[in-house]
Amino acid sequence: MRKLLLSVLLLPFIASCESQPSALERSIQEYQNDQWLLSEMWAENSIESNKSVGEAQYMMGLCEFKRKRLDSAETWFIKASQSTNEEVQGKATAMLGIISEHEGDFETASLAFANAAKKLTGLDKKEANARAIGSSTIPSTTTSFFTLQFGAYRDKSNATSAIASLAPNLKNVGISPVWISEDTDRSGRVLYLVQGGKFSTRASASIRKKRGDLPQCNVTMAN
Repeated sequence: MRKLLLSVLLLPFIASCESQPSALERSIQEYQNDQWLLSEMWAENSIESNKSVGEAQYMMGLCEFKRKRLDSAETWFIKASQSTNEEVQGKATAMLGIISEHEGDFETASLAFANAAKKLTGLDKKEANARAIGSSTIPSTTTSFFTLQFGAYRDKSNATSAIASLAPNLKNVGISPVWISEDTDRSGRVLYLVQGGKFSTRASASIRKKRGDLPQCNVTMAN
């Protein structure tokens, strides 16, 4: 996956003169330490306190993106793109472009980067302009794919039982293989995810989901 200069995108937000770091600053620090859950906790704190809301929404989007939760990341970036802060608008819009690019929708990505460039300055603006021009001709280098998630369990035995029940019927309608993936919730507890089917784009996974012959499921990204 190609990516913007996230360090350049983040650092301008750190501008407080207070002796104690703000919730947003703590969120950024935890993000830079690869502590996505802690970063989200501080970002939520900032949002709940109605402080630097747009910036905090952007941080939530970045963390969800890092955790490969593109639906949630997209939702947060859309919110952040409506911030009154033009810099935040531009950065969030650029990240929406990255998501579209990752999904193989280069036309939408190119438009998002072009719109982002109008709000950004310096290196960010230069990068967004370059991506707007080049995204439609640059193939994706990611090995990730999209899948359908049929449940999330705290007990692995329950996930195994779910697969035993679901797999035969899913195979009959063309969803194979079916497997268990591990993830963590916001408290750091392990979740066992029942997932099945491999799709090259989010759009193709969503189309398959909407046929109406599958149990309740969500589209998600897998590796």
